[in-house]
Amino acid sequence: MNLSRLGAASCLASLALVGGCATRSPLSEAPPTPAEVRARIVTLLPAATRDRPGWAADIQAAFAALEIEPASENLCAVLAVTEQESTFDADPAVPGLARIARAEIDKRAASHHIPKFAVAAALTLKSPNGKRYDERIAGIRTESQLSRIYEDLIGSVPLGSRIFANANPVRTGGPMQVSIAFAEQHARA
Repeated sequence: MNLSRLGAASCLASLALVGGCATRSPLSEAPPTPAEVRARIVTLLPAATRDRPGWAADIQAAFAALEIEPASENLCAVLAVTEQESTFDADPAVPGLARIARAEIDKRAASHHIPKFAVAAALTLKSPNGKRYDERIAGIRTESQLSRIYEDLIGSVPLGSRIFANANPVRTGGPMQVSIAFAEQHARA
């Protein structure tokens, strides 16, 4: 499937999702219970969504924490954006991620005047799982895998956690590119 067809399919899926949200529920006196909100979300989720109760619970919890009214329009807006950005996959594969990661490593090393041979040597070190870092990077498919490699690396370098803990280039919370720092700050607020 080529990229334009994929984009069209994603757009059609989003339109179908929004179409299912077109009907407005009558205003009721009492706000819906969390269980009612989760049940409504389950009915609105695309049929192919894995772990529908899990997605419904997470979305309902976010609405409750942010004190957003779980009206159909609001729920459908969140579901449409989530469908478009992640297709309801919490850890999707990123095409070419290994190549992108290695290019970024080389770029960052060059910006600090670290020779390529030094980077290559460092990446041949064994990681905590027994594989070399360069082997692990070559096999990554998801951002969470890349983040784990980074965390392992800074954990094995002397003072690594102290020096590099806030420099993880993959500090996002999944496919929708939510910065971990932003989410933590928003949770505190």
